[in-house]
Amino acid sequence: MPQTQKSVLVDKDLRPAYFDNFHCLAADCRLSCCKGWHISFDKKDYLSLKREKGSPQLNQMLENGLRRIRRGPLSEIHYGEFVMSGGVCPLLREDSLCALQVEKGHEALPFVCRSFPRSERPQISGYLERSLSPACEGVLALLWDLPDGVDFLSDPLPKGPFQRHTFDEDEYLQPNFHQIRSVCIDLLQDRRFVLPHRILLMGVLLNELMEGQRDISRWLAKASSLPADALPREILNHSGEKSLPMFLSNNLKVLLSLSPSNGAFLPIKQQIFDAMNIEIHPNSSKATIPNSPYLRAKERFDALPQAEYFMENLMVSLFFHLHLPTVSDLEAMWKSYVNFCNLYSFYRFMAVMSCRENAGELQEELFRSIVHASRGLIHNGAHQASLRDELFKNDSATLAHMAILLGN
Repeated sequence: MPQTQKSVLVDKDLRPAYFDNFHCLAADCRLSCCKGWHISFDKKDYLSLKREKGSPQLNQMLENGLRRIRRGPLSEIHYGEFVMSGGVCPLLREDSLCALQVEKGHEALPFVCRSFPRSERPQISGYLERSLSPACEGVLALLWDLPDGVDFLSDPLPKGPFQRHTFDEDEYLQPNFHQIRSVCIDLLQDRRFVLPHRILLMGVLLNELMEGQRDISRWLAKASSLPADALPREILNHSGEKSLPMFLSNNLKVLLSLSPSNGAFLPIKQQIFDAMNIEIHPNSSKATIPNSPYLRAKERFDALPQAEYFMENLMVSLFFHLHLPTVSDLEAMWKSYVNFCNLYSFYRFMAVMSCRENAGELQEELFRSIVHASRGLIHNGAHQASLRDELFKNDSATLAHMAILLGN
């Protein structure tokens, strides 16, 4: 018997309040999105760029700086790319402005350049969600200046035609995505708990859904009235300094795995491994890892007045940007939670190690580390999935192991 379908109209937007304050830093940006990674685009943008005409200098840049991507499962989406000479876009001028934009205007840019770091996607909640990627220095600067946390705004969309989302009548997760995710974001900003404990509590709550809780109203009521001692003691026992070697090993392995094509990230990797007194090689994660360099860096990081609320803002923004938790089914939901824990763990490691001995100015080094970590992970879904799936293969996707990832 066919399932009865219901539908939701996407007729309003949802965005973090700081979204409206974002603007490109342009020539003042120290971590230009025109450097340090591949910039690919679809067939429409590739053909548009091939037809573009301007000054002789611009024409020469376009002729030499574009190429087709001949293979790959996403060849229609990643149809062409800029030829990055030394990791730098061929259209980037010496004054750090884009030659194409200066001559032809913003609309002449391929969509990836026009939109970054912005993203928008309609959700089954009925919202068009708009967010900003943490792979941009300007976004991190906004998060740095929000000591009271991240607020969200919503407005009606201009009159249609509106998109509709459909789901089966007996489905109970997808229709409640907005409420489930709101509980998670509220918990991420609940300052009765330290941030790692908030993420662990989120796992405890999501695990109840995994174990068969279908009464969403009851689940929401419990989630909104957690006591200050809500985190089970047996979970807390897995976190802390005793688990530090596993925490460091996992994150050095993630660091080592980031694409060597991102040339701007290579010096950061080398500096962190040098600070940890470990030689970079494929088996680095299996070497004996000293705790003291990380602990010394952690003391300096914890002394930063903005450190904790910046990490909170970063993870709230990331949770929203990635449209978490995934509610297509229970398995996907838990995988999305494990992925989020792994991302937090790596961001925490990178943030702490930005305060390593002999590092540069602390805020500048922190932003540099977070931006390039984001470009290597947030904008590479396949690599995120690979790291997440490895945890499942090694039976390391349990709440107890998440406590190890989160607890240092």
